[in-house]
Amino acid sequence: MFVWARRHLGAFGTVAFVLLGGVCSGQIDPWASVTFPDPLRFSSLPISGTEAIVPGPGAWQVSTALGYFNVWQRTWHTGRSHEVLGLARKPLTAQEIRVLEQNFPDDQFYHIDLEGWRNDLLISRGFAGGTAATLRVPWVGIGSPHWDAIAEDFHARVGLADVRRDWFPRGQSTLYVRGRRAAVETLSGLEGSGLGDVSLSVIGPLGRWLGAEHRWAVAVEAPTGEAGTLRGSGGWDMGVRWFGTWGQGPSQARVGLGYTWLDPGGSWLGVKRNDTWGALLEGRVSLGRRLTLRGSTRLDSSPLAGFTDSDIGATSFYWTVGMLAPVARDAWVAFDVGENYGGSAEVPDFSLHLQLGLKLPASP
Repeated sequence: MFVWARRHLGAFGTVAFVLLGGVCSGQIDPWASVTFPDPLRFSSLPISGTEAIVPGPGAWQVSTALGYFNVWQRTWHTGRSHEVLGLARKPLTAQEIRVLEQNFPDDQFYHIDLEGWRNDLLISRGFAGGTAATLRVPWVGIGSPHWDAIAEDFHARVGLADVRRDWFPRGQSTLYVRGRRAAVETLSGLEGSGLGDVSLSVIGPLGRWLGAEHRWAVAVEAPTGEAGTLRGSGGWDMGVRWFGTWGQGPSQARVGLGYTWLDPGGSWLGVKRNDTWGALLEGRVSLGRRLTLRGSTRLDSSPLAGFTDSDIGATSFYWTVGMLAPVARDAWVAFDVGENYGGSAEVPDFSLHLQLGLKLPASP
C-alpha cells in the first residue's frame, strides 16, 4: 500500500532536501495553483490557475505537482444488486450489469470506482510586455497506490457507511456509465501509467479596471496521451481564458473564466464530448513570514453533458485548501487536499496534492 507513496514522495523529499541548502528568501510563486484531478475532465483541457503563471521578463519557473485522486461514485443499482445476490466484496461483473439493464431499461445508472495519480511538470517563461507561456507535461497512473482503505475507514468513522464501499473489493478500476442511447463499460484494463495530453498556454495583460488586474490566456492541448484510455482524448483541444486578480500584497483573490472547444475527433473512452466551460475562484492569505493559507473552488461543466442526463453529465463543484511555504531561495513547497461538494457525483471524492517549485531569475 505504501510502496508507491515511499517512491514518489521520497523523490520529492530528496528534491526538497537539496533545495533547503539555500537561504529561505527570494521571490516565490504566491499561487502555485492545484491541477484539477478529475479523470472525467483532465484530458479535456479544463481551466486551470497554472495557465495564469507569469514570471518576470526573461525569467523561468519550474514546478512539479503530484496529485492523488480517489473516485467512488455510483447510483443505487449496483449496490442493491450486490446486496440481493450476496456478492459482498466481489467485483462487479458484466452479467450483473446485463440484468440491471434488462430490469431498469429507462434508468441512466453509473458505477465508477477509480483511483490514481497525476504528476505534472510545469515549465513557464516570462516575456516582455507581461506575457508568458507555460508548458504542462502530465504523467498519469490509474489503479494505484491502492489507498481505498483510507476512504472506506474515513466514511465509516464519520457515519457515511451508506455509500457502502465495503460491498465491493478494494483496489478495483471499474467504470460503467449508461447514457441515453449507449453505455461506456470498462470493468478491467484501465490500469497502467503513461504520458497524458500535453498542453501549452500563453497569457498576456488586459489592463487594470474595476480594481483588479486582468489577463487573457489561450491554451491548446495535444493528443500525446494514449487514446481510448483515461490518459488521452485523441484530439486537439483549445481554450480561451480570462483571469482577474483583486488585492495587493499577501492577501489576494483571483477569478478565472474559461471556455474550451473539444476536438470532435477526440473522445472520452469512445464517447463524443461536448464543449465545456469552467469558473475558478482562488484566494490566499499570509499566516506570517513562512506560511500562506490558500484555497480554491471551481465549477466545471461536463464533457459528457450530451451523453447522459445523470449526474455524470452535470456541472461539478470542487474545492481545495492547503498551505504553501518557502523552502529555499526562490523555491517553495505546498500541500493541499481536495473534496467534492455535498457528495456530488461528478468529481473525485477526495484528492491529495504535493508541489515543489523553483523560480529562476532572468540572466543579467
